[in-house]
Amino acid sequence: MSFAAALVATSLLSNPALAQDDDTGPDPSLPIPTLKYDRPPPDYSYEFGIQMSYGTITYWQQEVAPWIGFGFRVGWGRNIPETYRHRIGLGVLLFAEGPIPVHMTLGLEPHLTWDWIGKKGLLVGAGVGPSALYHSKIDSGTNIIRKPGFGASAAARIGWSQTWSRVGRRLYIAIEPKIRLMDGPNGLTTGPTAQLVIGSGKGY
Repeated sequence: MSFAAALVATSLLSNPALAQDDDTGPDPSLPIPTLKYDRPPPDYSYEFGIQMSYGTITYWQQEVAPWIGFGFRVGWGRNIPETYRHRIGLGVLLFAEGPIPVHMTLGLEPHLTWDWIGKKGLLVGAGVGPSALYHSKIDSGTNIIRKPGFGASAAARIGWSQTWSRVGRRLYIAIEPKIRLMDGPNGLTTGPTAQLVIGSGKGY
């Protein structure tokens, strides 16, 4: 038995490579590689939102003080591939303004839009487009005056947003100053409003 043990020991000493473990793992002195890509940028994105506004009821501004309004909007666009932070697209707003039903303006506004989201969540954007409008008021208690109309509007926005992503949801909130130009009762008229917009979206 002692002869066999001596023979094995001699073999190991003469072949030191056999006495070592076969270590094929990474060098522990090197940093461990990681892959962080949890919010991949999308080619396109969309969102839905609601808004509350306050400001001039443009068509009825000679009869009504600034009033609140409510609206629902959708947006969609192409994210610019170089940075995926800029998006060019379309937005549509359906809204109602004024002390309904005494004085009110209903409207549909499609906008060409631009939006940018910074690394820390800053949202900046703008939009411009036509307005399809419907004005009405109750006059003398029983008589209802109805007037369709057209105009144009432009808005800027600033707020906070999560980045566009193919996974999860993008939440955002923004303030929009807006100005609307239209043919009023006494000719061309304009009026400013401010809008608070809250919504969410997703990329694909």
